[in-house]
Amino acid sequence: MIAVKIDFDSADFYRFTEKLGPSSIEAAIKRANRKAALRVRTHLLRAIKDEGIRRKVIVHRVRLYDKSWRAGGGGGKAIKVWFGIDAVNADTIAKPIKMSKGYRVRQWAFPTAFIPKRGRYAGKLMERTTKSRLPIRRSQIEIDEAANKAFNEIATRVPGWMRELALQELRYEVFKVTGE
Repeated sequence: MIAVKIDFDSADFYRFTEKLGPSSIEAAIKRANRKAALRVRTHLLRAIKDEGIRRKVIVHRVRLYDKSWRAGGGGGKAIKVWFGIDAVNADTIAKPIKMSKGYRVRQWAFPTAFIPKRGRYAGKLMERTTKSRLPIRRSQIEIDEAANKAFNEIATRVPGWMRELALQELRYEVFKVTGE
């Protein structure tokens, strides 16, 4: 969890509080929160895309949950960015390429993989889990390590983004009220 507390220097904060009411300030902070969460989502998807996984394969794994409360009380506004890090089916990332032993999908190799021509798994990249004929499973690529690495890199930038967006939204509220 990333907790961000914004401390405006007294001149900035005083300028906004004298021109805006509490509801305007709350609306501005809520919009800034949402924009910061969307920016986290975008940068997270870009970082994982750089690892070789297409955005359209993982975009459905990102969810934003608007929280107006947090555990412990008095935590302020919050938005939860959730990202599912379960393994991705290899054949959804790119077309499998036949090798002398097994298949390859981009930089990932599956030496025991095969593509059944008939049946329930026809056209899907499968692999044997033992030396015998059965059992088999769908070939998958783990993304949890890449996602954690990306999230840790993004987490350091969130406080700066949040301060920038909060100031931008507060300026917008002042403009709406005073026309300045």
